[in-house]
Amino acid sequence: MMATKKQVMGLLVCIVWLVLFLPHTVSAAATPAKVTGMKSGASTKSSVNISWKGQEGVSGYQVYRSLVYDGKYKKVLDVDAQMTAFCNRNLASGQEYFYKVRAYTYTGGQAFYGKFSKILRTRTQMPIPKKAMVRTRANIRKHAGTNHAIVATADAKTVVTVLCAAKDKSGGDWSYVSCVVDGRKIRGYIYNNLLQENGNAVITQIGKVIASRLNVRETAGNNGKIIATLKRGQKVMLLGQVKAADGSVWYLVQFKKKGRVIKGYVASQYIRLV
Repeated sequence: MMATKKQVMGLLVCIVWLVLFLPHTVSAAATPAKVTGMKSGASTKSSVNISWKGQEGVSGYQVYRSLVYDGKYKKVLDVDAQMTAFCNRNLASGQEYFYKVRAYTYTGGQAFYGKFSKILRTRTQMPIPKKAMVRTRANIRKHAGTNHAIVATADAKTVVTVLCAAKDKSGGDWSYVSCVVDGRKIRGYIYNNLLQENGNAVITQIGKVIASRLNVRETAGNNGKIIATLKRGQKVMLLGQVKAADGSVWYLVQFKKKGRVIKGYVASQYIRLV
């Protein structure tokens, strides 16, 4: 039976509708929603924990990370749909990190990606508490970088607590700090060159030797080459903290001996913070 002209035209209209609209309907249905509920959990000197709200019907999630709030983000891993949390290990101590997450689905051999979550800011713990002094009148900004809004202006000699290290888009070094300005407690970012004390950059913690004699080693651990010795009561500047291969904690210290500046590692149990 021959189809009428009217029937043929009707069939063509249906085909055109399917071609134009059905793919969009399928892709729209397959595209996950924007990830929400981003939270940061407990952190250590070398790890951070993040979590987010799970979604039904997705294939998994992609986690992206950056050192810079408005910089480039790189994917650090894919996780399956049952995981809504991630512990990022082997990170630098006292460093700020930014994360964003998106969900994805596989439908008909094609991947569909949802919108990224809001950016989550978190940081690893500082190895040693640090304080610094503002060298000259300086702006404290919302994020690291002179392109970000000013939240306060600190006068010279304002003492700040350094919460972590930060980077701007050009790779410049900043500090995320806490301080009091005009009677208000402020948190924000100051360019490192504006933080100083007696000609030295960021002030570090001071420690006192509590052993009768303490070896200073070239590397952390009892197998490190001895490069100097310290006496009881001698003060040193603590620059950092690391773990040796056996799990023991060692401080990177700096001190002067016979007019020469020496840097090396000492076992932390023989140093008392002052």
